[in-house]
Amino acid sequence: MSVLQRGQRATLTTFTPATRFTLKTELPLPAPPDISIFGLDESRRLSDDRYFVFYNQPGSPERAIVMDEQTQIFTVDLALVPLSVHRLLLTATSDDQPFSAMHRGHVTLNVGGQEVLRFEVSGKDFQAERAVMLLELYLHGGAWRIAGVGQGFAGGLQALLESLGGEALEPVADAIPATPTAEAAAEWAKLKSAAEGSAEAGKCRRCGKTSGGFLRRVQLDARGLCADCAQQLRDGLERFRIRFQAACADGIMDLHEWQDLQQTLLNDGLNAQEALKYVRPAALNLLERTVTMARADGVLTAEEEEGFNRLAGLLEVPEAMLGNLRAELEELRTASRLREGHLPTINSSLILEIGEVAHLEVPATFRHVTSSKVRDIPGRLVLTSKQMHFVSSTEGGWNVQYSKVLRIEEVSGGVNAELGVKKGSGLYRTDRPLILAATLDALVRSYKRLLLMPQTERASRSIPQSVKRAVYQRDQGKCVECGATEYLEYDHVIPHSKGGASSEGNLQLLCRKCNLAKSDRI
Repeated sequence: MSVLQRGQRATLTTFTPATRFTLKTELPLPAPPDISIFGLDESRRLSDDRYFVFYNQPGSPERAIVMDEQTQIFTVDLALVPLSVHRLLLTATSDDQPFSAMHRGHVTLNVGGQEVLRFEVSGKDFQAERAVMLLELYLHGGAWRIAGVGQGFAGGLQALLESLGGEALEPVADAIPATPTAEAAAEWAKLKSAAEGSAEAGKCRRCGKTSGGFLRRVQLDARGLCADCAQQLRDGLERFRIRFQAACADGIMDLHEWQDLQQTLLNDGLNAQEALKYVRPAALNLLERTVTMARADGVLTAEEEEGFNRLAGLLEVPEAMLGNLRAELEELRTASRLREGHLPTINSSLILEIGEVAHLEVPATFRHVTSSKVRDIPGRLVLTSKQMHFVSSTEGGWNVQYSKVLRIEEVSGGVNAELGVKKGSGLYRTDRPLILAATLDALVRSYKRLLLMPQTERASRSIPQSVKRAVYQRDQGKCVECGATEYLEYDHVIPHSKGGASSEGNLQLLCRKCNLAKSDRI
């Protein structure tokens, strides 16, 4: 058994690997205090009153926190805690006396009936406090940590609630009028008359209850559910959503997690199609993450494509909603084949030399940078079997032999071509940067007989899956600049071409717009 000191913070796994445990308090006061747990958001605020668990609300919606009303012992299952809850705060409040009247007390964390951790408090630690924060469990770096707090408020529960962004509840009796108002009485009479004069209400499709007399009449909603079953369905769908989000938190959905979700459906008697429709925004987000991770190195593997298709099928996402993601995968598949040397032959607008074959022609803008100014030169870029052509109606253009290409770096919205000559070395902006980089990469490797050594920065800066997931979780699946959640890309803070590593500390999530703006500043 370990002892947690006041002010001490530690990773929970230091004391136990278990995610399910009980919290028991012993605070000897003349009148036993009220024990509560607050589920707080990222800003340490009580943003959802359902996560204020106390004697009058002894459980959170998904039963991650459950209180025994007789003993005030809490059972906590961290595996069920929803993603919106980042902290669990165990507190004690007393209306009759301050906690300075207490001799010695403690809180214990127990696993399987065995005490594994104890936090001790003493009346000497307090003065006029009538509300005390005891323990705090919080997420940090993807792991649960625990802290011994031992601080409080002289203002009691009211002050504690206000510090967490909540308000003290008014007594229930004060909120209910002693007699119904004339408006309420009229509404009741209207409902009674309508019910008595209506036809048989039918039978609840979930529990089978049928209507009887007026006072026992079963009112069904548009789905054919009675009020009890409708509420059970809402609660069940919410539990499924919470479990689904937890399963998707690391950006993947493994077999064990999927089986757990299936068991949740069975336990709550949910229709699988209805439940998957309920979590469709989260399902689309998971599929978008899958594509984002695949796009990080510019190559689509058979495993990545198979994983996407399997997920889309399991989650029953309509094909009409997958259009953009399918297009991105198709572009990745094309880029992968190009890097393997499968280059198409196209008809070019240029008059080429005998034996010269065109493989790609795209509109492009060359960013010309000098010591005094920066200007964009619009034109067309043509990649052939012999050289790279840039043609501009305003500047004429130039040709670049593949032997002069030293480095190719795909960036958001374009390709940086570092050449052994000054003319044409720089950024080429295009709406097809991935295809341009892959084609140029394949042609340069073919010319230099480097068939097994990719020349593009993107193709050679592979990011491990574990690093991708860690960065995605750390940045919460949002662009770190603007908060966008769509069209995300993994960006090297220090560019790879300048020695930046493909590590968690040097990677961030940017949307394409912000990534493009960043490349403009380079």
